[in-house]
Amino acid sequence: MTGTDPPIPDPRSGRFQPLIVMSRAAVGLALVLAVVGMMVGGTIGSSAATAAVAVVLIAPLARVVWLAARWFRRGDPRYGAVALGVLAVVAGAAVLAAI
Repeated sequence: MTGTDPPIPDPRSGRFQPLIVMSRAAVGLALVLAVVGMMVGGTIGSSAATAAVAVVLIAPLARVVWLAARWFRRGDPRYGAVALGVLAVVAGAAVLAAI
């Protein structure tokens, strides 16, 4: 083996690619909605600002759901259970906030 041999491809290198794409899309969408919310007045601006906040809140929860599903599917139920616990805490906080 010499220094000119190509590296061995890692079959796991793209495993988080869907998560990365979703996170980048959520950041871009939140940015666009926030700018629209600042620049446009009235109902449209208020709705865009509310949607920006919703994206910022929902994107991390979607990431936890994706990771939980992946962990359960890959056979690591401990991490999956922790992810479900995090989601349960957030759901409980939402219920308490709505009361």
